[in-house]
Amino acid sequence: MGSSTTTRILVGVAAVLIMASEAVGQEAASRRSIEPVSGGVYTATNNNHRTVFLVTSEGIVLADPINADFSRWLKGELAARFKVPVRYVVYSHHHWDHASGGDVFADTARFVGHANMLTHLAMPPPSTKLTQVVGDFAPVAKLDANGNGVVERAEAPANVPFDAYDANRDGVLSGAEVMRGPVSFVRPPDVTYKDKHQIRLGGKRVELSWVGEMNHSMDSSLITFPDDGVLFLVDFVSFRRLPNREMDYELGHYKGWRTAIRNAEKLAAGLKFVVPGHGPVGTVKDVTAWRVYFDKLQDAVAAGLAKGQTLEQMQQNIKMSEYSQWEGFDWVPLNVLAMYHFLTDTP
Repeated sequence: MGSSTTTRILVGVAAVLIMASEAVGQEAASRRSIEPVSGGVYTATNNNHRTVFLVTSEGIVLADPINADFSRWLKGELAARFKVPVRYVVYSHHHWDHASGGDVFADTARFVGHANMLTHLAMPPPSTKLTQVVGDFAPVAKLDANGNGVVERAEAPANVPFDAYDANRDGVLSGAEVMRGPVSFVRPPDVTYKDKHQIRLGGKRVELSWVGEMNHSMDSSLITFPDDGVLFLVDFVSFRRLPNREMDYELGHYKGWRTAIRNAEKLAAGLKFVVPGHGPVGTVKDVTAWRVYFDKLQDAVAAGLAKGQTLEQMQQNIKMSEYSQWEGFDWVPLNVLAMYHFLTDTP
């Protein structure tokens, strides 16, 4: 096995376990807040995860519920502060660390998401084996230490969200459950759309538009509050933070990702504020800075390839030192790894 292949496997394992550890920590979250953004739009945070909501006289439109524990806290805060119920929950995408916990609002709300969300939440065939699991969740499938074809709770470390995978609550994870991912606490949308969707409530508009095919997910939505000048976007753009480690390069939709970033930049140019799913509230300037990082990284890796450099040489030589103040600066070598594969792998 070559060093590049080994690196990719180890990176994948680390990414899944780190992601799980971060999200598991949310259940015991203590850093929560609600702050105004613009007009009737507010942002609510749960540790390093962020969502938004719009308050109107007829009720509230809430974006990502994040998780059940946070949602229970938020529901109490909304009732106490604004005296109106949540009428809609609108999903940015299906990933469990943003979309879990919606059931908390099911007594008053309808749930809206892109049509591809239903595909992501569907259970694979029961015959799916752990050995068939590829991609982000393959490291979880490999936890089957005794080789009996399922992952038992005792085989999973604490930073794997076992219950979020265990859809049938039988205490073991089948190949189908692992392939589907940790989405057992994600309530499916009962209203879906393909390209664009608008909600009107209390004289205000909320607009959803499909991001398109791109690396992070196939069901991502741009959520806009045009009457208050706010855009909410999650995960495929971050502010003052490097792209997450290996940047989902194995999904192979980098061109679509770049297009999504540019489209978000154009949309943000006509609005006052941009709220990301992680990090501080910003403006179009922050979206531009994110796009420029990709431009510079791509140029640097392309130049290394033109010189005949190996991946390892580029990881040593490409410093991106002007981003040293951004969160996750130590991920630069993994970002180089991802860009290398974006530029060299067969589409």
